[in-house]
Amino acid sequence: MIKTLLLWLARIPAEPEPPAGSAESIRVFRASPNLFYWNLVGWGASQLVVLFLLGLVLFAGYRIEPKLPNWGRFALSAGQGIAVTLFLLQFAISGYKQRLDYEMRWYVVTDRSLRIRSGIFFVREVTMTFANIQRVSLNQGPLQRLLGIADVQVSTAGGGGQVHAEGKGVAAANRHTALFEGVSNAREIRDLILERLRLYRDAGLGDPDDHDGLHHHPHQSDEGEYHAAVDVLAEVRALSAALSK
Repeated sequence: MIKTLLLWLARIPAEPEPPAGSAESIRVFRASPNLFYWNLVGWGASQLVVLFLLGLVLFAGYRIEPKLPNWGRFALSAGQGIAVTLFLLQFAISGYKQRLDYEMRWYVVTDRSLRIRSGIFFVREVTMTFANIQRVSLNQGPLQRLLGIADVQVSTAGGGGQVHAEGKGVAAANRHTALFEGVSNAREIRDLILERLRLYRDAGLGDPDDHDGLHHHPHQSDEGEYHAAVDVLAEVRALSAALSK
């Protein structure tokens, strides 16, 4: 219920629209639960730091409270109550956000392109067509190896018109990089993209926004020019023969 309300307020569909490609080729991948657990550990560590600082503030207030007048004690108690309330509020919101960030990670691959969407308050969506993909790599650090997860990074040359990145806080350097973060089947995803990229290029498909991949072939115009040149040459030879007579 809370998730549905937040998605409605943020005007974000529960699932991203599939990128260009045939419907039967759509493959949807999700991040591993271990990524969520690892992010939860980091979140818990940050909450312990905040709780420690809050404890220091409350302890300092307890030490100075006897020295304050009545109005000062009241203000101190009110301030401490507000601080504790804010901590509990952010604890609940940020904790639930960890779950939503995990659930809102979508990795979609078709036979012509891919799309990655992440985030809920600040949504980042990257769409790439296979025409612009230059590199597909698999990255796995020691901690990721321990958790059984890895990242698949897909990069473009940096200037393709069919690379779209939407969302606040999207750095220019990241607009040409798509990251399948924290997946347990990284090799499967990498091999799938490489295989479909090979089939895409072997098929000679063009830009999907340019008449559905249909391009004017240069050799067709070259063939017409060749026939025209042959006709002109024949006429020149005929004229030359007539003049010689």
